[in-house]
Amino acid sequence: MQSSISDLTTETRSTRGSVPPPLVGASMTIVGDAMYVFGGRLVASRQMTNHLYILNLTTLVWERHIGPPGSAPPPPSRYFHSTNVYRDSFLVVFGGMGPAFSSSATQEQGDLCALDDICLFDLSSLSWHYPHISPSLYTPQARYAHLAECFDDKFLVIGGQDMANQYINEINVYDLKVGAWVQGESVDQHYGAYRAVAFCPRRPLGNNHDDDTGTLCIYSNYNFTNVTRSLLSCRPLHDRPVTFKDHSNAMSGTVLPPGLRFPSSHILGHHLILTGTFLTPTHCAFHIWAMNLSTLAWMRIDTGSSSSGSWNRSVLDSRQQKLYVVGNQARNILEDYNLRQINFDHVAIVDLEAFGIYTPPHYAPNAQELGLSMLNEPSLADMHIMSTDRHSIPVNSAILAQRWSYFAKRIMPDLQQQQQARRILQFTEPYTVTLAFLQYLYTDGLFTAQQHQPGVLARLLILAHMFDMPRLVQLTTHALHQLLTVTTASLVYETAALTCRTALQIRALRVMINARKMIQQVASKHAASPLPLDLMAQQQSPMALRF
Repeated sequence: MQSSISDLTTETRSTRGSVPPPLVGASMTIVGDAMYVFGGRLVASRQMTNHLYILNLTTLVWERHIGPPGSAPPPPSRYFHSTNVYRDSFLVVFGGMGPAFSSSATQEQGDLCALDDICLFDLSSLSWHYPHISPSLYTPQARYAHLAECFDDKFLVIGGQDMANQYINEINVYDLKVGAWVQGESVDQHYGAYRAVAFCPRRPLGNNHDDDTGTLCIYSNYNFTNVTRSLLSCRPLHDRPVTFKDHSNAMSGTVLPPGLRFPSSHILGHHLILTGTFLTPTHCAFHIWAMNLSTLAWMRIDTGSSSSGSWNRSVLDSRQQKLYVVGNQARNILEDYNLRQINFDHVAIVDLEAFGIYTPPHYAPNAQELGLSMLNEPSLADMHIMSTDRHSIPVNSAILAQRWSYFAKRIMPDLQQQQQARRILQFTEPYTVTLAFLQYLYTDGLFTAQQHQPGVLARLLILAHMFDMPRLVQLTTHALHQLLTVTTASLVYETAALTCRTALQIRALRVMINARKMIQQVASKHAASPLPLDLMAQQQSPMALRF
């Protein structure tokens, strides 16, 4: 049963169109509703390429990009480069390994060299740009298989290797606004794409309450037979010399990630998503793990039977909160890993919200006090809301119309024809739910204890679905995720089913199934070694379980 639940979280689909050929060392990024695959080495001919392929995530149709007439040509062919997204407007391509003779006419016989150039792909005009880079003492050494991150207007390059396969122990910072390398610092660790990932969280790691603005984090795993995991953070934009803080011993979890080769990382909400190939002498599989950035606790993302086949690389669609994994269902993952081959014939789409991983809603900091004070001021009201249990609440119709489009379009015109003293709207909910709904309309948030009662939240989600209120749907769904336990799972499941919140429904179902399994385990243990029922309940109570 558990595997069938996992199957509900992942959809596997074929891609069509100009599907990229199998590639080695290509880069993958998602911006908006498109996936971009650039560069790589062709597996069949071992020839380097500088082709750019674009996958429409709605239709899953590939097309090979051809630049507009008169636009700049694509960058030289390369692989094991980096491509990062800059403010959802540009792709930033740096480094990699390519032919020493960059001309496509002579690259077949050319020797390889490491690259140190920066190329920008404009996502609005779909054209390449080559910024003029001012000379600098901080210009990085040419490299490939490095780590790279964009943070605000800064582009950070970490580690990598030169053509002698020696690690480059430095961090370099490029200012994307100024167009110059502005910083370079040495580090005493080896970092590369084979065993490490870099990420820039928007909130402090663990229980650290220091100012973590501009924090760069590096997760590494090495010594794969007896894996060692390392989690370090630094602030290269602030601290000189760069100093690292070690969080390795703070990581926890029922099970920790195994050693993953060529890992990829993504940030979604309060979680780090880590993916990569897990390889042992007897087993090879593509793994997905998540770490809560607040608690540093790991959990495995089980995708069920869809994990069969050859799955090679992941990329995150943060808007839809889904992870796309490219591969080929019919191929063997071990054979493809030995070739470092990435396939693009199929995509497995993992709904991360079903695992409680999503971007939480944003709250306006000053909305609560002002909104609630206005709701509690009868002199501002020009009508009344009547609940089903006959409680009358004075409200301002203009505020309701601002945040409740159904009221503005369907109810407001009729009310304006009535005298103010007779403006009464009969609402279909009891007082507790009606008041919670009005509190949302006045504050644009769920701030009160009244609003966070499970039964009230369930009714608010149904109202949000019925009146097509996306903001309230987001807020109530998040709140129901937060209070999901064994005691609330059935209510959450039924409400999610009624409102088409599939991810929340699946997560609630998983809680109920896991709770039932635990109760069965407790019962079998009790049958084998009887204990007083009250003592057994104290030792194995499932009431506080959360998944």
